Amino acid sequence: MSFWQFLCVALLALQLVAADSNVIVLTNADFEHKTQAGSGATTGDWLVEFYAPWCGHCKKLAPIYEQVADDLKGQVNVAKVDVTENAELGKRFGIRGFPTLLHFSHGKSYKYAGKRTLEDLTAFARGGFKSVEGEKVSGAPTFLDFVEQQALDVKRDFITLLATKKNVLLVTFSGGLLLGLLLGCLCGCCTSRGSKPKTKKE
Repeated sequence: MSFWQFLCVALLALQLVAADSNVIVLTNADFEHKTQAGSGATTGDWLVEFYAPWCGHCKKLAPIYEQVADDLKGQVNVAKVDVTENAELGKRFGIRGFPTLLHFSHGKSYKYAGKRTLEDLTAFARGGFKSVEGEKVSGAPTFLDFVEQQALDVKRDFITLLATKKNVLLVTFSGGLLLGLLLGCLCGCCTSRGSKPKTKKE
């Protein structure tokens, strides 16, 4: 068997293993639809890992998490979210480190803080989460929430800029004002020369 044939067989086997995974991949687009976390979880309980592909701890957890998904199949939905690709979900749930494991049940989220072992994770998902204080899950952000957040970000950035770079802000504002006046004068002069009223000769 040549190297290329071996490589093709290995890649095919890897694809088959990946296709058989019981871990559901969630994105910004389908998170709320699949989990219904904000509306009361009518699709059942969910154990969700928020991870980053470059995270060493996440890579170490990956095979254990696959086993957790296999053990909990039919009892608890096991999923993962790549926060580098789905930053809105990371922001929504306040993800600050990787991996972060949250259990969603009946409109609440429960943060896992135990050991990352098969036994501990499955015990947490099967009911151990009830010993942790849950937080109410807010609904999926709407367009109005997005606009409000953008306005708050602009306000915060403006205040920060004003506090740290007063001179730069003053020069930028003054330069813009002068440029606007200059353009206004030029436009006024150019349009007034070309539109002189015509007088009738008698």
